[in-house]
Amino acid sequence: ISITVVAQKKSRHTPIIQKGWYLSFNPHSLLEPEQGAVGLGIGYRLSNRIELWTEMSYLYKGFFQDPGNFDNLHGIRSATSLKYYYYNKHGFFVGAEFRIKNYSFNDKNTFINIQTNDTLTDFQYKPSHTLIGGGVFWGKRFKLSANGKFELEGNIGIGVKQRIINRKNVPAGYTKIEFD
Repeated sequence: ISITVVAQKKSRHTPIIQKGWYLSFNPHSLLEPEQGAVGLGIGYRLSNRIELWTEMSYLYKGFFQDPGNFDNLHGIRSATSLKYYYYNKHGFFVGAEFRIKNYSFNDKNTFINIQTNDTLTDFQYKPSHTLIGGGVFWGKRFKLSANGKFELEGNIGIGVKQRIINRKNVPAGYTKIEFD
């Protein structure tokens, strides 16, 4: 869900979809359970049917996290999408999206060195997570104001992602013990 502010001329019968630049804000991202996010998006309507959009957000520890988890969490998230409006009169669209997210935090875990049979218990380290993904979605944009300057957008989709974890400050030869 995002709220869009469209910078356009005022018109009595503004269509759902207008050409030009716009800014967007995702109020739901402030309350995401794992990582809260705050950021802005910018989009450009290339034609009556095609739109490009991108958003950059700063990530922080979510409000619903256990206080002992994800200490000192911070990072960034970027999402970019291409939308095709197949039914302009009512604001229906399909689209494709690319996302990248990078965040890190302080953590403690147990590590083992198989060569020396040594174990580090409650060892403090800093995992850095990078997620790369993409997806497709379907959605609809709704007018919130009569002049079309404020809009609400909802969508649903499916995608894939890959997570890469870099565990910093872990001595050479040690691996994290995975508990099932």
